[in-house]
Amino acid sequence: MIDGIRTNLASVNAGYKEEEKKAMIRKNKDIQEVTNQNKAAQIKESIENRDYKIDLQKTSEKMALDLLNL
Repeated sequence: MIDGIRTNLASVNAGYKEEEKKAMIRKNKDIQEVTNQNKAAQIKESIENRDYKIDLQKTSEKMALDLLNL
């Protein structure tokens, strides 16, 4: 009887932890989405103000690495 209760308690605890993990993942996705929206808004504003600067060195390095599949 006690083993049955322990088993049931363990499965309930595992289910709770799984739900907690899913909630944390949803929260992180929401935070990332807001962050991306804010970044996009900042870039858009910089472009409109003609303040947006492109780092040619960083861009060319990224393009070269991408072309080389690195």
